[in-house]
Amino acid sequence: MRSVVLILALLLTAAMPRPAHALVELGWHDIRATLPDGDPDTDAVTTRNFAMQLDWLRGHGYVPVSAQAVRDARAGRGALPAKAVLLTFDGGYRSVYTQALPLLRAFNYPALVAVPTSRIDGAGSVRVGMRDVPRNAFLSWDEVKALQASGLVEIATQGHDLATPIAGDPQGDLLPAATARRWNGGYETEAAQRERIRADLASSVDRIERATGKRPQLIVWPRGGASGAARAAADSLGLVTIVGPDGRVNTSELRYAGVPRPGDAAFPGARLVMAENAGPADLAYELRRDARLDGVRAVRVSLDDIAAAGPSGADTLAERIRAIHPSHVIVDAMSADGGAWFATGAAPVRGDLLSHVAARIKARSGAQVLAWMPANASVDAYADVASTAIDGIVVGDGADAAIARARAVRPDLVRVRAVNLPTAEPAAVASQLPALTSNYDFIAAMLPADIRARAVDGAVKAVAASPDALDRTVFVIDAGDVTHPLDPDDLEAQARRVIASGGRHVGYSRDVALKDLPPLDPARAAISARAFPYQER
Repeated sequence: MRSVVLILALLLTAAMPRPAHALVELGWHDIRATLPDGDPDTDAVTTRNFAMQLDWLRGHGYVPVSAQAVRDARAGRGALPAKAVLLTFDGGYRSVYTQALPLLRAFNYPALVAVPTSRIDGAGSVRVGMRDVPRNAFLSWDEVKALQASGLVEIATQGHDLATPIAGDPQGDLLPAATARRWNGGYETEAAQRERIRADLASSVDRIERATGKRPQLIVWPRGGASGAARAAADSLGLVTIVGPDGRVNTSELRYAGVPRPGDAAFPGARLVMAENAGPADLAYELRRDARLDGVRAVRVSLDDIAAAGPSGADTLAERIRAIHPSHVIVDAMSADGGAWFATGAAPVRGDLLSHVAARIKARSGAQVLAWMPANASVDAYADVASTAIDGIVVGDGADAAIARARAVRPDLVRVRAVNLPTAEPAAVASQLPALTSNYDFIAAMLPADIRARAVDGAVKAVAASPDALDRTVFVIDAGDVTHPLDPDDLEAQARRVIASGGRHVGYSRDVALKDLPPLDPARAAISARAFPYQER
C-alpha cells in the first residue's frame, strides 16, 4: 500500500475560483518520536521523517502558505505563489504541539490544525479505527490555545464527534458520521441528519472559541467527506471548506481521470495525506507521479445471488474481491426484476443490502464501490442510493437529472456514464465522448460479448481519436453469465488486448462470486490491480 494517500476535492475546487497558481495540500495525523516495527498506527509518521519532508519541500522550492492566504486567493483577493503548499494536521493528536510545532517554528511554516473537540480533555480512551488510543495522546485545551497563539497555526473544527463513525445500516456497519444517515431501527431523515451535524458543529465551534478566544472559520471533514446535508449545516454556521476530505484510494481514482499531478495548473485539487511512516522519497514520488497513468481495474457484480446466500453472502463476495484485487467494484443497485437493494420509497425493496456489501468490500479490499443504476429509475431512487456507502454511480443514457439529484445528496459522488461500444463502427459512438465527459467524470465503454481481438483494437483506436478520452474511459469486457460464461482464456486475452492497444483502464461484467465465475485465477490475472501496469517507485 502506498505510504502517501491521495485525497480528492474535485467538487470543492470546481465550485471555487481557482487561485493564480495551483495549490498542493499535504496532511498529517500523528507525528511520533519513534515507531516500532509492526505498530498498528498506520496514520503515524516519525518526527525524523516529518522533518525531512519539510526540508525536502524547502529544498525543492515549495512555499507553505496560510489557510487565510488560500481563502483570499480563492475569493479573488490575491494570488498564491508558485509551488504553494498548505500544511494540515487532523485528528487532534497532541504530537502536533509536542513534535510538529517546534519544527514549524524552525522552518517558519504556517499550518492548519483541525480539532475533533470530543477528544480534548475527556475521560477514558478514544476509539480510532480498530484501536483504543489513550486520552493523553490528544491535545489539551491549553495546548490548543498555545497552538493558536503561536502565530503560525490556525485552528479549524472537525466537529465535536463527527470523527466517530455511526451505525449506518441495519447490519450495524460503522460509516462516516458526516455522510451516513444514522440507523436506529430506521434511517434518520435528511432534515434530521442536517440538524444532528449542525448541532455537533455548533458545539465544537463554541468550545474552540471559549478556549482560544477566536471563533474557527474553517471545517475539515473527517474521513469520508460530507453529504449535502452536512455542507448545508456548515454553511448555516459560516464554516468554509478549503481542504479535501480524508480518505484512502487503492491503485487509482476515477476523479483523477485525465489530470496530471499536484501542483500543475490543471490539477483539480487534492490532499496528499501521510501514512505508514512516509518519508521524503514517498512525498517526492507522489508529487511527481502522473495520476493519469494509474490503471483502473473494475469488476461488476449483481446482488441477486449474494442475497440468496443469506448473511454470509456479503462476506463471501468481499473475500473474493480481496482475492481478485480490483481497484473498483460496480454493484448492481437494483435487481433484475426492478427491485432495489437499498432503502427507498421509490421502488419495491428487495433488501437493504447495498450499504452493507459496500462497507464489507471496502473494509476487506480497499476497493472503491460504485452503484450501477438503471436510467429509468426515478429521481427519488437516485437520491436514496446516494445515501448509501457507495463512492459513485454508473448510469446509462437519459439520467442527467437523476445524477444531479444524487449529487445534491452526496456532492462527492463519482459520475460514470456507461456507453455500449458496438463492434461495427465504434467511432460513431466514440465521437460522442467529448460531450459526455463534460458532464461525467468517467466513461464505461461496454464491449460486445462476441468481440474479437481486431475489434478490440478498433474500439480502443476509436476512443483514442477523442483528445484525452483514453484517460477517462474504462473498457468493460462482457464475461457472459452463468449459462454462457466467457472462456477464462478469452477474458484474460481481451483484457491484455485492451492494454496492448493503448487502453489504460479495463474491467469485466459480471462476476458471480458464489459460482466462481470467472474462475478466480484467470479473473485475477485479467483484472487484478496488482498486475499490469505495475506501480513503479
